Amino acid sequence: MIQTHMLISFIILNYNGKGLTERCIDSLIRCIAGYNYEIIVVDNGSSDGSAEYLKNKFPSIKIIEEGFNKFIFAYNDGVKEAKGEWVFLLNNDMMFKGDFLSPLLEYVTQPDLFAVGSRLFNYEGKFESGVKILFFKFGLLSIRTEDINNPTFSFYIGTHGIFRREMFNALGGFDEVYTPFYFEDVDLCYRAWKRGWKVMVEPKSIIFHKHQATIGKFFDKSYIDRIIVRNNFIFQWKNITDKRVMLGYLFWIPIRLIKALLWQRIYYVKGFFDAVSLLIKGKITRNSSQEDKMSDKDIFNFLIRLNSSMGDRI
Repeated sequence: MIQTHMLISFIILNYNGKGLTERCIDSLIRCIAGYNYEIIVVDNGSSDGSAEYLKNKFPSIKIIEEGFNKFIFAYNDGVKEAKGEWVFLLNNDMMFKGDFLSPLLEYVTQPDLFAVGSRLFNYEGKFESGVKILFFKFGLLSIRTEDINNPTFSFYIGTHGIFRREMFNALGGFDEVYTPFYFEDVDLCYRAWKRGWKVMVEPKSIIFHKHQATIGKFFDKSYIDRIIVRNNFIFQWKNITDKRVMLGYLFWIPIRLIKALLWQRIYYVKGFFDAVSLLIKGKITRNSSQEDKMSDKDIFNFLIRLNSSMGDRI
């Protein structure tokens, strides 16, 4: 039974993107008529008058003004202010068609469910993101996305799905060690898996996304690639405790660095040493909780077995 009476808190980040955010909210409101919801916009210190403009345009929504750009980590403040049992995290460059919400709400009564994500397509209708598949490549944890026809457990979901608010807060939200962006959603969902909380994707729910519409506007590609590399290393150093995985990972580090130098991928080398610097400064805290119920091996085995039977319905 779909829980249309349940309060859902939609949380949207904005930074100097009032036009994108306005279109996102307009599209969202058209598609969630009949549901019980609140919309929260967290403004990351915009200088384009976004907060005042959105207040006037949408007087019923709540605006949280951060005063400076906290990037994706501003979601943490939005979730703390939310009243709904489930929070829907959204980028401001998203658009909606039809009833994308009801397929997700079919699962909210499952007590061990942490998050349910939608499939993402770009504005032209080309598939962008679905279930996240875990695998290892040259000792480093890697992820790819695949399209699906049936609801499936996923390694993680990004900011295009609903999260159980109580669990989100219990995990402390997105870890700011990943500032300014990337891998914070991987980290959050992985910590949820360790608690025994499940993450899945429902393919009947579809959202349209203009990839890097905000990030790509303010940062060049070489910097973005450098951050992705840095945060990949941070994730593994922070979360992975399995000795076999770590030994393989350590073996491949010098080979990866030499290869990056030979191929003139300087961003990779810089990203690695950025991560080393944070490690030396004590900024990377190993994930350890007495409430963890699954080991790395348990999670890897579960998800890898799942990957081999992608066609099975949950």
